[in-house]
Amino acid sequence: MKHIYIDNHSKQTFLTLHGTGADENDLIPLVRYLNPTYNILSPRGNVSENGMNRFFKRYGMGNYDIDNLVLETSNLKSFIEQATINYELDPNQIVGLGFSNGANILESLIQLYGKVLNKVILLSPVFLQPNVEFSNLDGVEIFVATSDLDPYVKNNENHLLISKLKDAGANIYVHQHNFGHQINQTVLDDLKKWLNK
Repeated sequence: MKHIYIDNHSKQTFLTLHGTGADENDLIPLVRYLNPTYNILSPRGNVSENGMNRFFKRYGMGNYDIDNLVLETSNLKSFIEQATINYELDPNQIVGLGFSNGANILESLIQLYGKVLNKVILLSPVFLQPNVEFSNLDGVEIFVATSDLDPYVKNNENHLLISKLKDAGANIYVHQHNFGHQINQTVLDDLKKWLNK
C-alpha cells in the first residue's frame, strides 16, 4: 500500500486510516495533536472511487461491497505485518486510528482477525457486518466516537457494534456526541485523555 512512515524514534506508533476522499496525509495533524512523540504509519486506501481514495469498494452511498471489504482487510493485515518488519515496529505498541471509511476497515480488521492491535480508535464508524461475530478481543482497548445524528448510521447499528465489541472481550470507551459524521474538538480532547490514561 502506498504510505507515509514518520519515524520519531518512539516505541509507540499511530496507524492512521483516512476517510473517503482523503489520503495518507489527512490525519497526520490530528495524531500529532493527540501525541506528537509517536511514530506515524499512514497508508492510502487501495481503491479509487471517481478519483476519491477509499479502503474498499462500494456500490453507492451506504451500499458496500463486502467481498471487497474482506479482501482489502486481508491486504491491510498483510501491510501492517510487513511494516512492523520493515520499520522495526513493536506490534503491541501500534495504535490503530481510523475515521469514517478508515474506521470501517479497522473495525473489519479486528472483527475478522481479532487482536491484531491492542489499541483501536474508531471515529464515526458504521457497522458493516452485523451478522459476523467478532474474533476474540480480550483486553483490547477501544475508543468509539459515534453520533445518533450520523447520517451514515442506520437503526442504531452502532449500539449493536458496541455491544458486540464488549461481548468479544474488548474494553470499550464510548464518546457519544451530537455532531453527526465528523471529528470535533470535544472528541479530540476526550480521546487525548483516554490515550494518556
